Amino acid sequence: MIQKLFAVAALSCLFAAGGAFAQTAADNIRPARQVCLAGQPCVGSKIGSKVGMATQPAAAAPVAAAPMASAAVEEAAEVVEAVEVAASGFDAEATYMANCNACHAAGVANAPKLGDKAAWDARMAKGMDAIMVNVMNGINAMPAKGLCMSCSADDLQEIVNYMVAK
Repeated sequence: MIQKLFAVAALSCLFAAGGAFAQTAADNIRPARQVCLAGQPCVGSKIGSKVGMATQPAAAAPVAAAPMASAAVEEAAEVVEAVEVAASGFDAEATYMANCNACHAAGVANAPKLGDKAAWDARMAKGMDAIMVNVMNGINAMPAKGLCMSCSADDLQEIVNYMVAK
């Protein structure tokens, strides 16, 4: 699959290079993509645009694409979509091991241990909403999000559910 993606990228570069001379200098130095984080506005995006969707300025002089270039771009888009779908699965256990295990395995600073039913029952008596407030903001020695800054609120709730269930 990586070889296929590499071949598609190489073909795209070959076909794009032919049309580069027909573009203006501004088009040639314009960023090809923007990186947007989920839930945050894209840098340089227009107010009112959809969050997570990059906005691209219109090209001053559109360049006609070669027929094979559009097929290569479509094939590359399919490969990228397949990679994104494969990467979208969240593994609560692996994330727990990477971020939470250091404190919750040993009970550091009175952190409820994995498998300690009494400690978790006492916390669950307050309700999941109260637990999630503590997870998101931190409590006592626990930092906000348990230092899993790439975790969404749903991801963190899956980790809590994993810890409570063990």
